[in-house]
Amino acid sequence: MAKQVSMVLEEPRKMLLREFPIPEIGPAEFLFKVEMVGICGGDPIEYEGRNRKTHYPLILGHEVVGSIADIGEEASKFYKVNKNDRVTVEPYIVCGKCYYCLNGLYQFCQNSRVYGVNISCSEPPYLWGAYGEYMYGSPGARVHRIDARVPAEAACMSSVLGNGVRWVRRLGQVRFGESVVIIGPGAQGLATIIAAKEAGAGPIIVVGRSKYQPKWDLAKEYGADYLVNTTATDSIEAVREITGGEMADVVIETTGAGPMMELSLELARPAGRVVLIGTCGFARSQLTTDLIVFKELQVMGGLGQSWDTEAAVKIINSRKYAVEKMVTQVYPLEQADEAMRFYMNSGGTTVRVAIRP
Repeated sequence: MAKQVSMVLEEPRKMLLREFPIPEIGPAEFLFKVEMVGICGGDPIEYEGRNRKTHYPLILGHEVVGSIADIGEEASKFYKVNKNDRVTVEPYIVCGKCYYCLNGLYQFCQNSRVYGVNISCSEPPYLWGAYGEYMYGSPGARVHRIDARVPAEAACMSSVLGNGVRWVRRLGQVRFGESVVIIGPGAQGLATIIAAKEAGAGPIIVVGRSKYQPKWDLAKEYGADYLVNTTATDSIEAVREITGGEMADVVIETTGAGPMMELSLELARPAGRVVLIGTCGFARSQLTTDLIVFKELQVMGGLGQSWDTEAAVKIINSRKYAVEKMVTQVYPLEQADEAMRFYMNSGGTTVRVAIRP
């Protein structure tokens, strides 16, 4: 039986290359050859053992682009793809039976199965993550075509951009001409800028404190009208001046830092919308809830994407934005542990790190 190699997280902070058999593919399944996989902002949580839903040993990886190496007849008809087609695969495997899947919220699937997050590679057919040469395509996977001309670095950001589309379009309900503040110029903030630009928002204001200039450069390139560095500027006064005293229609907070979540309430106008998508490891953050009450703010959380990645893939395939610039470092598969440690310890001097098998 043919073999392939994947990088396995045997236990927290311990990664090893292991061989696995390449599975035979049934009628509703496919085999995915990995071209590139990004290190998600959540991957360090599994790497350090902080996700209670994770089962080890684990093959990480779900921000992915590659090609169809093999596919069953039923799967080919359902996904409308054939062998050798270039595609991206969403992180979530949809059960299609629970309340949330049936109501279009499959990121909350009650039978949750997420590539590279909560399915151990001890479970056949083993290849449940993309830190490897191949990944198994399960029934219930979500597949989208990627144009041949799209750089792999852009294509593997499809779920990240899908998140941005969700924050802006579905949760923030941003309308043409509305002012949007995005807190945090990291990968998720940059993706949200693109989504806000596509929604016709304006002005788009990015607030943050990164010392890594390429993040600010990308924010401007992707459509930010104003950049507010909190280490040098009073961000509340800056947003007040930019908006003529009105403050922002929509604020999207991507960092999860307590002071930034508090700031999001300050920057929203009365009856504004605030979307919180940054996480803090369940640490308690103090918020001035009177700001929510007296401003009648709509405050909501945002998790993952459902039915939003298709729109993101259309944006990526259009080549309107150089999404590939978000990937600032690429490592070979055998250096996945080094790549992870660099990403975790870079001090913000990177946007996204990717692995090329």
